[in-house]
Amino acid sequence: MGTNRYIRLRKLLTLTVFFFLITTEQSFSLDHPPIGDKDVTIEWLGHGSFLFVATDGTRILLDPWISTNPKCPGKYRKKGGFGKVDMILWTHGHVDHFMLDDAKDLVEQYNPKIIAPWELNFFIKSEIPEANCQIFSLGNKGSTADIDGIKVTMTEAFHSAGAQLIGFEGKNKFVGEAVGYILEFRNGLKIYHAGDTGLMGDMKTIIGDFYKPHVAILPIGGVFTMGPEEAAFSCTLLRSPIVIPDHYATFPVLEQSADLFSQRMSEICPESQAIVLEPGVPLQVNRSLVFADKP
Repeated sequence: MGTNRYIRLRKLLTLTVFFFLITTEQSFSLDHPPIGDKDVTIEWLGHGSFLFVATDGTRILLDPWISTNPKCPGKYRKKGGFGKVDMILWTHGHVDHFMLDDAKDLVEQYNPKIIAPWELNFFIKSEIPEANCQIFSLGNKGSTADIDGIKVTMTEAFHSAGAQLIGFEGKNKFVGEAVGYILEFRNGLKIYHAGDTGLMGDMKTIIGDFYKPHVAILPIGGVFTMGPEEAAFSCTLLRSPIVIPDHYATFPVLEQSADLFSQRMSEICPESQAIVLEPGVPLQVNRSLVFADKP
């Protein structure tokens, strides 16, 4: 009896430890890495375009659509309006994200480092030979590169891709698959810009569980990307403390406000906070904003 009792107790102890480890691992997966107090600035330029300013002043444009973007602030339409641009990231070649004339102007004015999917990189280089494309630093999905002290990861995006060379009526050219990006700044802050995408499993298993972004920027406009309902559900997969909607209210066919998204997100993902930006109004992001409801 003593031996049998010992065996039963040992099995019980083993099971207890096993379930403790599982619970601990699941709990850990919901945590986000610590970040410092220094600010990172996020400025929406309308549609899918953003300007990020790092803690050291590094200025990063993502999908800069300038000249024909109806929501782009006027100050950035002027020559030299950005002051300086150190890096440009493009997610795909659609004309409302990558416009060749805008790209030529930005390269001429600022000579930034350029990051884009493999085929789009080579297309840019063929059309703008002087472009400083980081083809062999970060060229495809799943890779991370340290560029000027900022870790840039290229992620999956569930979307089509192509370049309309002279606008919406123009000839289409395939320039590689669509991607998203995760930026990790020197203070530890991680921002996920989903690019143009629909719902996908990567949002949980790779981006949410592994990278754990503090801020997620998600398209909500529908028609070409996720709509408000899908975007709200994606927040339950990503579990980012802060979510910023984009890619809406640019065209009549798109969702015209973020109201439905914010409402649905508060219902099904109350642990995340929706922050709705106005184009041209910077948001300062640091630890106190990200973890505002935590000690």
